[in-house]
Amino acid sequence: MKTPIKKTPRNHLGLLTAIALSTIPAWSQESPKPVLTNALPVTPAASAAPVSPAAFTAPAATATPTSPASQSPQEAIPTNAVTLKVDSPAAIYSPGNWSGDTGRGGSQYRQTWCIGGSMLWNWETPTNNPKATLLLDDSMFTTNFSRPLIAYSIDGIWKSKVPVRNEIEIPELKNPGTHELRVVLDSNAQLERWGAPGQSANNVLRVRGLRVDEGSKPVPKKNSSNWAMIIGDSITEGTMAPEFTQYAWLIGQALASVGWDYGISACGWSGWLAPGDSTHDVPGFYVMTNSVNGSGGTYLDSLSRWNKIDGNNHTLLDANGHFSGWGGVNQEPTLILINYGTNDKTWFNAKSSASDFTASVRQGLAAVRSAAPRAKIVVLIPFGQFGAKDLKAAVQERITNGDTNIALIDLGPEIARALSSPGKPFGDLHPNAAGHAWCASLIIPRLFTILGLNPR
Repeated sequence: MKTPIKKTPRNHLGLLTAIALSTIPAWSQESPKPVLTNALPVTPAASAAPVSPAAFTAPAATATPTSPASQSPQEAIPTNAVTLKVDSPAAIYSPGNWSGDTGRGGSQYRQTWCIGGSMLWNWETPTNNPKATLLLDDSMFTTNFSRPLIAYSIDGIWKSKVPVRNEIEIPELKNPGTHELRVVLDSNAQLERWGAPGQSANNVLRVRGLRVDEGSKPVPKKNSSNWAMIIGDSITEGTMAPEFTQYAWLIGQALASVGWDYGISACGWSGWLAPGDSTHDVPGFYVMTNSVNGSGGTYLDSLSRWNKIDGNNHTLLDANGHFSGWGGVNQEPTLILINYGTNDKTWFNAKSSASDFTASVRQGLAAVRSAAPRAKIVVLIPFGQFGAKDLKAAVQERITNGDTNIALIDLGPEIARALSSPGKPFGDLHPNAAGHAWCASLIIPRLFTILGLNPR
């Protein structure tokens, strides 16, 4: 049973959002199972390339699976069915999360390792009893982790607990007309997610297309020009909380309610300096060494992920060195929300210096500003108050030096005390559903005020 929130927040916007979304059914992580090991490297790209329009349909009979030996069992492909390719105008993707077979684009696949990464398909079918099959790729999975889980919504009807496999039929599809399929990566183990130059990560959601009925056609959609990049650690990922209850998802949905897009880029174990995942192969956010009193030092780009989507040469920057939602120019985020510091001041504290942490925050914020000159940068003080003094000082320093488009949100010691309460009614270091709902209900109204937004 979920523990009720005992204190009513001053602003009800985030709480209502949290309550509404907490009704989505929960699932638990599957036990590990044997899976197949055919690895498929991603073709590295020298620079980010915008997604270019391409023919959106192809006869499904001609679609060649990535690795026939690794396919999950599947039914015979219906005669004259067509496949909407990943570069079809029917498909749009959450910003800052996805790479492809050609840089950020290509026609063969898109993939993401980011929990909360999503894609949206829109198409029209004339068929009275329509069918749709989501085409994925499970050929690169290893026996080191259980299969990632996705959730999907077809015309507003959600289904969860869906392990990634080569083909997933969407049986809830009904009636002719226009349909919308939203797919979300909800869970994957914290290992083998990053990859290396010339080599894709294994533990990813890779999408090859959507097979639909003969006569279907795409219904083009466009991403919003306003989008948020939400950056953080396992708390932002939602570790130890049921799906769709983490504060980052609730913030994203609140922004979506006013027409924004959002991408969540979070990694357990990670921080400003701390490397991520249980194997610590995901770089820290902005890694500095050999600083003195929080200044100077050496920046280590190969050990930093602030400007990368993954480890396989997929940059988050456009040709001008600015953050890009989908690989093209003029696709910078409107908001960058950063929640880092917990891991730096817990498990990684003894492995780094206080000076390098300060230098990482100060110079990391400067790098983010250079890559997003017009974005509102909001630093969220970790819920446990880890690193609060340095984070506050770094934000104030930027404001003093003329950066008027940066802000700080501090939920204060009340939340920190709640997360250390006996009996754990709101969780602990990792909030539970009630803890995330409480935090989101406090963050969302403050964030909307900073952005000058009004709830709908």
